[in-house]
Amino acid sequence: MRKKIVIDPVTRVEGHLKIEVEIEDNVVREAKSSGMLYRGIERILIGRDPRDACQITQRICGVCPQGHATASTMCLDDAFGIKEKIPENAWIVRNLMHASNHIHNSILHFYHLSILDYIDVTNVRKGISRELDLLCEFLKRDQLYPFVPRCEDFRLSQKINERIVNNYLRALEMRRIAQEAIAIFGGRMPHQCGIIPGGVTQSVDAGKIENFLGKMKDLQEFIDSYYWEDLKSIAEYYPDYWEIGSGCKNLLSFGVFPIKENGKYIKFQPPGVVSENLKYEEVDEREITESVKYSWYEGEVLNPAEDFHKVRYDKKQAYSWIKSPRYKKKVCEVGPLARVFVGYIKGKEPWRDELKKAMEEFGIDENKLFSVLGRHLCRALEAKVLVREVQKWLLRIDKDGGFYIEYKIPEIGTGIGLTEAARGALGHWIKIENYKISHYQVISPTTWNASPKDENGNNGPIEQAIIGTKVKDEENPVEILRIVRSFDPCLACAVQLIDRRRLKKKEIMVWV
Repeated sequence: MRKKIVIDPVTRVEGHLKIEVEIEDNVVREAKSSGMLYRGIERILIGRDPRDACQITQRICGVCPQGHATASTMCLDDAFGIKEKIPENAWIVRNLMHASNHIHNSILHFYHLSILDYIDVTNVRKGISRELDLLCEFLKRDQLYPFVPRCEDFRLSQKINERIVNNYLRALEMRRIAQEAIAIFGGRMPHQCGIIPGGVTQSVDAGKIENFLGKMKDLQEFIDSYYWEDLKSIAEYYPDYWEIGSGCKNLLSFGVFPIKENGKYIKFQPPGVVSENLKYEEVDEREITESVKYSWYEGEVLNPAEDFHKVRYDKKQAYSWIKSPRYKKKVCEVGPLARVFVGYIKGKEPWRDELKKAMEEFGIDENKLFSVLGRHLCRALEAKVLVREVQKWLLRIDKDGGFYIEYKIPEIGTGIGLTEAARGALGHWIKIENYKISHYQVISPTTWNASPKDENGNNGPIEQAIIGTKVKDEENPVEILRIVRSFDPCLACAVQLIDRRRLKKKEIMVWV
């Protein structure tokens, strides 16, 4: 007889995520990923000045607002007919802020959203560092959240465990530094004010360059000396997670960080689609559709540039507020794995060389990247490369060049902005009528990864990654949680396990 496990909610960011699985013989046979919060921010934009979109859409997510700011301004640049005229200086500053947000998110995800699955914060001794001494004192008070209760599958040696716990605390400072780096050009963070249609709001002087470079040096030292080594330790003690959570194996990236090369803007992380047979193809945005067969909406399969789907609360087969984006009707995973792997398969440097070296260092092949640890590896590798590259981009700024171009809002227009948030492919679509927004649509990374089944009955990426997983302890389904977190939802929730045979509800609080 099958048992049902319900984890609800899983995520705080971009709505609440519920994961429901059916287990038979300790193997997941069916999985449902459900977005449990209707948002409708696109509706708020209707009738507004198009320039409002950049600020309002940043409120979609306080963790990665930079991605929405970038996608929205690209969308408006396109609608205003100026996307080919944006000054190079403006694109460099946009990229500096955007890349810093990616770096921040990588550190946040590994240390503060995922690592507590693998480390035991109660297994630390005094006398190692001031920070760990303070942690020991805190744990004695029995006010242990967010650290416990927690999943119980700890394999690290005490020495390595203590090192990573110490770095968990050090990472808080690194996140602050990354946020401050964005604020140098954006005025504040989160929800910066530096990116606008036509360019950016401020120029760059020597003081800002020196300040930004100093922060990047601090982040680079942490990533190279601590983050990378901690990931290697996790991989050493949890090698089975190279085999767990493979997913759909179709990868999609819209590309990110346009850099001028030979007079033409080329995205530093290229756009592309990589299929299960490791074949590369270019992205055609016309092939993006959204299905709502298993979502609480009604309507046909639509391209996001078309009309809205209407809400339908009483739809019987539906189980999510999240729609089902597909590319050429295929289920696609998005995120750092997709970004890094697309660059690797396309042969674009430094991604091909860097990923090849990383696979050699970790002793894996390409197939192992489709896994929990593979996602962690690509996220860390991306941070490692970006923190180095942004320092080169900064030095390309022309102090005598422009940072902004004038424009006029058209009476009628359409625009599209495709980029990458830290979690993956992000698209914004706009229609303008009578100088106001008449249609606005956003497809965020979580919409791709946490999508429910589509009209053809194909499960979404997270669902596919969970199905087939062996769960050792049904009352402590750590395997499921580690898979979900590897896709980088922001998690901190209560987990409820329900044994349907006894109709007995078991509640376990888990830091996720």
